[in-house]
Amino acid sequence: MQDKPFLSPNDIASELAVSTSTVLRLIHEQRLPAIRVSERIYRIPVAAFEKYKAGALESPSPARVSAEVKKRPRIGAGERLPEAAEPIARVRSA
Repeated sequence: MQDKPFLSPNDIASELAVSTSTVLRLIHEQRLPAIRVSERIYRIPVAAFEKYKAGALESPSPARVSAEVKKRPRIGAGERLPEAAEPIARVRSA
């Protein structure tokens, strides 16, 4: 990796064994420094990535579930289920 001055989010994702979406989230949260080349293209300086790997920058945390989401009731929680109907008698054909 030292032969290039900049890395793509895909390069970082494969190095960290995470998805490209995770790397982009780190960039958007400003936890991983990056240069915006165009509207949808980012490049990460190798020096910034080395600092990130060394722990000088904040490392990725496991997936977070906000307290607000935890408090939400489950879909259908507290609803009554319909009463079971009488089984339909099968008619035998002769």
